[in-house]
Amino acid sequence: MIRKSTLILTIILLFIFNKTLSANEKQKITENFNSINTLKFDFNQISHDKQESGKCFLKRPHFLKCIYEDKNQKQLIINKNTLIVHQARYNKSYFYPTKTSYFLDILDKKKFENLILSASITQNNNHFKIIYSNKNKGEIVFFFDLISFDLERWEIVNLDGSKTTFILKNIFKNQEIDKKLFQIPNPN
Repeated sequence: MIRKSTLILTIILLFIFNKTLSANEKQKITENFNSINTLKFDFNQISHDKQESGKCFLKRPHFLKCIYEDKNQKQLIINKNTLIVHQARYNKSYFYPTKTSYFLDILDKKKFENLILSASITQNNNHFKIIYSNKNKGEIVFFFDLISFDLERWEIVNLDGSKTTFILKNIFKNQEIDKKLFQIPNPN
């Protein structure tokens, strides 16, 4: 009888310790990420078996611009609630709703914190993995460095099951970024 009660007590304590550890790690991740007002970074994007790369500029709470290194001179631009994929080579723009993407959750500090705190977290030798699902957006998985708590990449699984992986490299935090960079192009 003592063995059974000891085992149950051990399981309960491990559960409580794991929940406390998870909450502490999530808090450190959100504090680190929310201390960032601007980010400049290189990226690799993998989606539909296609690999793309380029540079991104993020200015919180409303702005993101990713410039792809491709023949069409593709740009992804978020300016407040507007999401545009612009092909500079052809001067064509395609508009998409931001409410069905996770971009606004990443850009807005409070939304990001709520997302992380309500997500599940696991840890391995290389990173923290945070998984969040939304019935209207699909699933997003964030990977954060174990020591610095810096964002390394994210993966999005859309409602149709397609997956996009976005890997961050050469990250520069809190450097000046001109707001003009995020202007929406005027198609002729």
